[in-house]
Formats: sequence, structure tokens, C-alpha cells
Amino acid sequence: MRKIGIISLMILLVFIYILVRPNPEIVSVSLISETAETAYTDNDSIRIFKDAIRTVKKVRGAVDVGPPTYRMNVTYADTEVVKFSLYLDFETKSGFLIKDSNSEKMLKLKDRSSRELTDLLSKVSTN
Repeated sequence: MRKIGIISLMILLVFIYILVRPNPEIVSVSLISETAETAYTDNDSIRIFKDAIRTVKKVRGAVDVGPPTYRMNVTYADTEVVKFSLYLDFETKSGFLIKDSNSEKMLKLKDRSSRELTDLLSKVSTN
């Protein structure tokens, strides 16, 4: 019985650590399209990208899609760079990500994140 209690405690501690561990901070996001490259470093833009990445939902099965709307490079405070393909439909304000390191898995953006991203990127393209 004592072993079960110790194992349960260890599992609980690991679970708590996973829930409260700090997420790495994003310091910049660069988007590359066929015609331009734009870097985002301001707090509001970083928040939009961070929320979008944090709240994606995995889509079951493998994907086979065409070229992305943007290539996205996310740079974290520890200098790690994570590369994504970003697919956005500006009319329906929907989209998804595909992480380069796992290119067969589609990550669907939440509706709110898709709207915020399309709104942000529409501002840039009209300026």
C-alpha cells in the first residue's frame, strides 16, 4: 500500500509541474509570403501569435496541402526558432498551422485566433 501512495504522489507532482511550468516567451515572429517578409515584436502582436499557437487543436489523420499563405518563424527567448506553415483564409477568417518538425499533422486555429490573425495581417497588407 505504501508503494501505491508514493507512486500516486509522484504522479501528482509531475502533473502539477506540467500544469504550472512556465511557457517559453516568444520574442519575435516573422512571416514570409511570396512578396514580403514582416517581423512582429510588439506585445499585442506577440500575444495574438502566442494565443494562436497555444490554443490549436490537432486534426486527426495526415494532411496533404498546397503552399502556405505564410512561412512563420517563431523565435523564443532562449533563441529557439520553431518553423510553421500558416494557412489563412481571409474571407472566412479561418486557418491552421503545420509545424515543420511534424509536417503531417494539421493544427486547427481556434475561431478567435483566426479572426485576430487575419485582422492583424490585413492591417499590414493595407498599409
